[in-house]
Amino acid sequence: MKKRILIADDEDIVIQSCLRILTDDAYQIDVARNGLEAIEKIAENEYDMLILDIMMPKMSGMDVLQRVKETHPDVDVIMITGLNEIDTAVKAMKLGAFDYLPKPFDPEELEIVVQRAFERRQLLQENVNLKKEVSARYS
Repeated sequence: MKKRILIADDEDIVIQSCLRILTDDAYQIDVARNGLEAIEKIAENEYDMLILDIMMPKMSGMDVLQRVKETHPDVDVIMITGLNEIDTAVKAMKLGAFDYLPKPFDPEELEIVVQRAFERRQLLQENVNLKKEVSARYS
């Protein structure tokens, strides 16, 4: 089954760059061009990952991150921004972001972060499955 990724950014060049970098048959990618659209798409669909810009119209990326983590805590969120401020990165991580990439980001860097997030997700799922198996076997 394909891993679902939502890219939320108001800049076409960033969206096109992400689409080019993440061209893999293992991914199904959707796009949102503002924060409200991202919230709507997440409410309507199941995503494994959200690549989210901090500065967007209608709703900031930080507000989107907070809402997503409240309603869909299992969605991994990678924040991207043109603001290279440590305070913003720290706040994003405290709100539950998986990682934080400043723009312009290196294509390999995005690929590595996405792969790391999916590997972590797989390990967490394996851990849950093993706990269930042990509990069922030894209860």
